[in-house]
Amino acid sequence: MADVTEETLIEQGAIPPTDFHSSIERIREISQYDLEVPAEFPQHLKRSASDLLVDEDTLKAAAAALRVGHVILQGPPGTGKSSLARALCQAFNVSVFPVTAHEDWTVFDVVGRVELRLHGDRKEEIVPVNGYFTESVIRCANATVRHFDEPQEPQAEWLLIDELNRAHIDRAFGELFTVLGTDAALPVTLPHQREGNRNLVVPGRFRIVATLNSFDRQFVNNLSHAIRRRFTFITVTIPDKRPNGTEWTPSAGSNCMANREFQTVIKRAAARVATRVTSIEPARKATEEATILQRLSGPLLPCVRSLFDLVERVRYATSEDRIPHLPIGTAQLIDTVELFMFRVLQDSVSNDDATAIIDWAASIKLAPLFDSDVVAPEAMKELATTVASPFNRATRRELLGIVAAGEHFVE
Repeated sequence: MADVTEETLIEQGAIPPTDFHSSIERIREISQYDLEVPAEFPQHLKRSASDLLVDEDTLKAAAAALRVGHVILQGPPGTGKSSLARALCQAFNVSVFPVTAHEDWTVFDVVGRVELRLHGDRKEEIVPVNGYFTESVIRCANATVRHFDEPQEPQAEWLLIDELNRAHIDRAFGELFTVLGTDAALPVTLPHQREGNRNLVVPGRFRIVATLNSFDRQFVNNLSHAIRRRFTFITVTIPDKRPNGTEWTPSAGSNCMANREFQTVIKRAAARVATRVTSIEPARKATEEATILQRLSGPLLPCVRSLFDLVERVRYATSEDRIPHLPIGTAQLIDTVELFMFRVLQDSVSNDDATAIIDWAASIKLAPLFDSDVVAPEAMKELATTVASPFNRATRRELLGIVAAGEHFVE
């Protein structure tokens, strides 16, 4: 009796293939398997998100939503939506297929198309090219089968879409509405694939995790109710305002989310600067980072505190304050402190003269964020004329320049 090989068993349909690219219709064989969630999942979740400024309720809500289906993480820029998406994937033990949405996306980018390829021997060939959704579904099926054999391997692969509303989603995803809105094993027809390899069934372990900028609405596309029904929306926003009487402190141990953000900004900015200045001598990075951190937490601390005071004022502004409300994210604060510290080191600025540098950094990193159609000129002018020291020079000039440009703008 001849030996039965794995290839023979795959061909006979006894076991699923390890790569479904040429056997797309056989994904149906493993489509019924849903996510494996171990008893220790809460610990995995907490560990994966330990470095994120995300409150526990938001973290648990996002995890629960992913157990059920596809998720959109929405919020202002710089609030850690992409980092949270990757942390969630890590907690579920899945790999990611990352893409960034684009306004020119069509069904050919999402589902697939055919392309004419020219080979080295000058021969032409028409080949199928899978779109992002199709390719990620196939990869998810491949990962599922690998996980059956090697449990330590990722149990699935998910499609991670950054800036979802940059694309015209109804135009790009319209053909997928049916399969995204049901748990039934309904196939998607892939016209770009050969006959016999065209019916794609989405595995039960597949998810789309997308991020959405909920602030710059004048530059992005709206999502229809049809597409909204097929996702669960989780809001990731800026930390809550610090309690009255609480001081900005670089010391660990505070349960206040605002102070946790303050500490995170200083640490990450210090790490970034140290990496840059020691790129040729990486062995010095740890020592340099400790020195920078000590300086930011010591003599330069008043500069960082003044920056947070300025940002706090606009982050939580209301109509009664008569200044613009702008939910500046943590990422923008890290960028500003990094720029500030790098300039201090580059120009050998003394601690006493550093206030001018924090003003400069804010003027070119934060002030341009106010150049937006959602900010009223009157509120901008109120902010510019009342901004406190040390931001009453370069930052004030930049804000007033934005106001003046708006007043003289002709459509």
